[in-house]
Amino acid sequence: MHLKRILVLPLLLIASLAHADPLRLQALHEFRSEGFEAGTYLLIDNNLYERVREPGNREIYNTSLRRMDALLRQMNNPGDLRPLYNDFVALIRELEGMAEDQAHYSLATVNRIMMAHGKLETAAAELYAAEATDAPEDLLALHRQSIETHRILLLYQNNMFSSVGVYFLPSKEGIFDELDARIHAGSGELKKLLPEHEATFEQLDKQYSFIQPRLINHHADWVPTIAAFYLSKNTETLDELSREKANLAEANAGTP
Repeated sequence: MHLKRILVLPLLLIASLAHADPLRLQALHEFRSEGFEAGTYLLIDNNLYERVREPGNREIYNTSLRRMDALLRQMNNPGDLRPLYNDFVALIRELEGMAEDQAHYSLATVNRIMMAHGKLETAAAELYAAEATDAPEDLLALHRQSIETHRILLLYQNNMFSSVGVYFLPSKEGIFDELDARIHAGSGELKKLLPEHEATFEQLDKQYSFIQPRLINHHADWVPTIAAFYLSKNTETLDELSREKANLAEANAGTP
């Protein structure tokens, strides 16, 4: 009997470790979400189609960088995210330190920044996938929809720069249509998983459908700030809902 107890305890520990920690998973997701937000507004701030830099764009991406730093501290700097984050920030500071006219046309530095974001997003996505085992499906669905929305928005912003590469996902023919299909499918999935929030998802659909034609026909006319305004509102709402779900899952996990 004593031997059985010795054998059972490690197995129970291993089993507990295999399950997702909802709050940590949420923190990893929000870290990725803020990374996309920072990348989006960094590109808007350096958009050659905009003659005048709006100070608000820089404020938004710097707010996201501060939140990313806080999330890393909260998670005790998992994996190699801290050095990758530091590289990302250092390149942004390098760009900000340039003279206004020089920075506005320094696409080589912008390209290096987006490359750094791609490395950071890949590393964060790998950590997220490793820790998502047995996470609640509604939480995972909210995270997926947020990330897919971020992806199509950042891809849209990225396509304004012919000399800046796409590093946060494999770029291929028809990628806008593929992301668009995933977002539509994700909305349907969320309405089934969370019917109590159907009205919220309908509102997100309306906001997405307003900007969707510009995303698909992205070479016709650029509306970078408008696209970011509507789609960032969607990702913010999705992240608020997932935060609520993560807190609820954590509370239920501690209930006997």
